[in-house]
Amino acid sequence: MILFILFGGMTAGYTTIKDCRLWFIHNKKWARYCVAMPHGIPDERTLSKAIQKTDMDSLVTAFTLWNRIVYGTFSLVASFDGKTMRGVHGTEVIRHILSLFTHTTHQILGQTGVTKKENEIPAFHRLLQQVSSVAGMLLLGDALHTQKETVTAILDKKADYLLFVKGNQEALMQNVALFFRDVPQGAALEQTRYQDNLRERNVTTTITISHDKTICSYLAKDWQNVQTIGKLHRAGTRKTAEGKIVALDETYFLLASRQLTADQIAMHTRNHWQIENNLHWQKNWTFLEDKQTLRSGNAPQVMSFLRSMCISLFASSQFMSVSATIKNFQMEKSLHHQFLSVASVV
Repeated sequence: MILFILFGGMTAGYTTIKDCRLWFIHNKKWARYCVAMPHGIPDERTLSKAIQKTDMDSLVTAFTLWNRIVYGTFSLVASFDGKTMRGVHGTEVIRHILSLFTHTTHQILGQTGVTKKENEIPAFHRLLQQVSSVAGMLLLGDALHTQKETVTAILDKKADYLLFVKGNQEALMQNVALFFRDVPQGAALEQTRYQDNLRERNVTTTITISHDKTICSYLAKDWQNVQTIGKLHRAGTRKTAEGKIVALDETYFLLASRQLTADQIAMHTRNHWQIENNLHWQKNWTFLEDKQTLRSGNAPQVMSFLRSMCISLFASSQFMSVSATIKNFQMEKSLHHQFLSVASVV
């Protein structure tokens, strides 16, 4: 009942525990057919205390398993990335969240907290243990996660990796850069290029890849099962947050345990931004996550995951816009009630 109150309120556009409870009160007549209320409607403090003690792994596992049973298999490509809840403060509270999010179907597959005493690297290992199965999937991570232990963990789960290579792995970056700077005779290259003109950007991205067995075998001594290496170069102009137009000229490299074409890598690296645009951005701007100030126990993590659940179920229902869907639900209660019923939430 407690999770239903919070989830139902969120899908109707309410962002705090207090407001979610008010949504439930206003919809009490309908809700009594959905959930039992033997002790009436819990007050705000009771709701808060309950989610402070909620076990995150159990909640995530229960939802993802239920979601897979109800809606079937998900995208075979997913990205993992972290986000900080900026309004959350406290000495012990977890405010940084690491999520695993599918590219094309926009489903949350896992979410775990990152404590102040660690970074995302050990948290990713917990994330993999939390997810029921990633076998056969391709997982993308930023350069921070280009670690030998991460590669091993992904392969042990029967999945593949596509990781970005930057200065945090200097030796690896130098070896891949040297290959593309002085391409050995007989080494085959493949290249693709695309243009990005959205949001006052004028950027050309060029991706060059190789499956050369010599370099892949050499790198595989330290980085398991290297099948594809790549070079990504971006050049053009973009607008900063301050409104200035600045030049862009950057190069970094890629490492994959699967034989991928240049076009496939272009698609996957572009879709890697889905986790930022369709998960993190939505949680901030639609659900006002950065303005939430819960700071006790697991409450911030639970509320963050409930927001991820909303986004996932909206995507499963093929709603094109999260904000437009919520607006429609607010204008017509019956549509919202029908969604909760059809989505098998009640």
